[in-house]
Amino acid sequence: MRIDRLAAPELSELWSLREDVTVGLDGDDVLLRTPWGRRTVPRPARSVREALRRMLLGPVSLANVVPGFPGYDVPEEHWDEASRELLTVLDAHQDVVVRHLAVGATVCLSVLPLAPRAGFRPASAEPGGRARLRDDVLVRREGRTTVLHSPRLHHRLELHGPEADRLLDWLSGRRDGTPAHPPPAVARAARCYAAAAGLLAERVAPGGGSPGFARGLLNGKADSL
Repeated sequence: MRIDRLAAPELSELWSLREDVTVGLDGDDVLLRTPWGRRTVPRPARSVREALRRMLLGPVSLANVVPGFPGYDVPEEHWDEASRELLTVLDAHQDVVVRHLAVGATVCLSVLPLAPRAGFRPASAEPGGRARLRDDVLVRREGRTTVLHSPRLHHRLELHGPEADRLLDWLSGRRDGTPAHPPPAVARAARCYAAAAGLLAERVAPGGGSPGFARGLLNGKADSL
């Protein structure tokens, strides 16, 4: 056995487009056909064009398109110009961009936007220890996938593969110390992603509110209309 195969799989962040999005790459501009209508990305850089082409095919590491592409926990002041240009385009189309976490090459978590107002910007800091799934989050199985969603939110979260049950425990607050599987970096990123999707809430300490009260974390978009 090769020595490099003994190393524990590491966290990978992958990006894709919603399956109902198509990308027109024939002209100088890139045309996105989305459930919410057509959009134009005017005269994008070659790296942006290539990133969108690859994201159309499925989850991809954008570090393979732009070397040094930052992870969610890298501050903006450390982004290089090529990364900043690509992230500016992706930020403008967050409602059709799907974010994934993987253990090595195996996707274990996906966050899918469901509405044109969906915004997704994970914070680099992990939510506090009292953060857990909101009371209104529904958990169901779709085949081998565990789906988490609230009707009031603009994203759904999917858990895949052998890490799904352990990640669900971790997001639900049922955990005992630092997990070995998935690796700690994956569990930490999963909580940051879930919080950014609005699925986590922080429980009030005893004496700080009525039982069951919780407040949403970070920038999850709840639909109050």
